[in-house]
Amino acid sequence: MKLTILGTASQLPTRDRNQNAYLLEGFQDGILFDPGEGTQRQFTVAGISPGKVHRIFISHFHGDHCLGLPGIMQRLSLMEVPHKVSIYYPEQGSSYIEALSRSSAYTRRIDFEFHPLQPGIVEETDEHIIEAFPLEHSTPVLGYRLTRKCALRFRQELLDAHELYGPLVGQLEKDGEIMHKGEVISREDVSYRTQEKIFAYALDTGVCDTLPDLIRNADAVLMEATYLAAESDLAERFGHMTAERAAEYARDNNVKKLILTHYSERYKDLNLYQKAVEKLFKNTHIAKDFDVILI
Repeated sequence: MKLTILGTASQLPTRDRNQNAYLLEGFQDGILFDPGEGTQRQFTVAGISPGKVHRIFISHFHGDHCLGLPGIMQRLSLMEVPHKVSIYYPEQGSSYIEALSRSSAYTRRIDFEFHPLQPGIVEETDEHIIEAFPLEHSTPVLGYRLTRKCALRFRQELLDAHELYGPLVGQLEKDGEIMHKGEVISREDVSYRTQEKIFAYALDTGVCDTLPDLIRNADAVLMEATYLAAESDLAERFGHMTAERAAEYARDNNVKKLILTHYSERYKDLNLYQKAVEKLFKNTHIAKDFDVILI
């Protein structure tokens, strides 16, 4: 999976940091999380087509997480992308979705599907599961856990060695085994099993009981770090996380990589974040706009 950071600011953007937006590719189709104001332009600067977006997940309806949605919807409609676009969000925010999706005049040329959510399983298939977890903030917030399940994948060199091509491969995938050149060949004979991959998304939240279940054993966690420990009182007052507390959550819940974002505009030097967490959780990435992170 590949995560492109399109914005890392919290409520107020800075010269170097746009408001939130994160594109995840390789889980299934392209997933855009929390398009804040300016997301349309960030796609352009990053050299990425917004047409890659098949799903949009909104964690909550503070402006830095959703004000870019109208522009993205209108851009995708203008592009006439050939696929439907599904939008997921906490059900308490249905009135905001209605307002955002109709905030200006435009011709809707594609299909948008709206999915108001409660905590729990959002979707499960043979290949993946998506779950929503309630978080603690000043408005209803959902965190998202995306698990790509183990799966069998063909090894091309083994298919070539058995001279299996075209319809024969399709038959093997469907039936599980075939007779070919006097030999019974099973799917497992020419395949490998992928590892489970977990990506967790936690913006915005304060300290809460559901975070461990959301992030446990994840390969990568994207988590807010609005403040540093010196401003812990502000973090508690406004329902946000400090970088140090995020690092402790990652350390205590077997997270492989922690990615921090959603910085207060008061912090001009992000090296302060690196220094704050380096002794607590070494594998922490201090995200910057346009970083590309492989998971």
